[in-house]
Amino acid sequence: MSVEQAAAVLAEVPTFEGLPAEALRSLAVSGEEVALKAGETLFRAGEAADGAYVILSGRLELMSEQAGRRQRLCELLPGALAGERALLIATTHPATARALAASRVLRIPRPLFLRLLEGFPEAAAALQALFGARVQDTLAALETVRAEKLDTPLPSRARKR
Repeated sequence: MSVEQAAAVLAEVPTFEGLPAEALRSLAVSGEEVALKAGETLFRAGEAADGAYVILSGRLELMSEQAGRRQRLCELLPGALAGERALLIATTHPATARALAASRVLRIPRPLFLRLLEGFPEAAAALQALFGARVQDTLAALETVRAEKLDTPLPSRARKR
């Protein structure tokens, strides 16, 4: 995939929408393109995550693996970003990613992304605002769930006398 094509895919990723074209091109040039065969694992749950992956082509699935059982969580298509948190903080992968078809992903290591933000402070500010809004949305959703749980009557056999 050409640098221009990869930059165009990056431009469609919501996390990167505040980045100028020059920054997207820099990510496309400096990121590591990884080819996967159908059935190949990109990363496993619990492994250290030192960056994120943008799906350039193909399809991946995210799966949880608990007590020897696999559960499919979602399918990732071109333009999806896997491992967003790992762009900013040291973390582990919460799920396993496996290619459903021959796929290409762009690996963006955390140090590369952080250097990029240093070079584009306006992009860093836009990203901070995006993440702040997401945190607020998550807190509002949690408050809604909490309120619904408090308003739900206890089942008859569990009611206190």
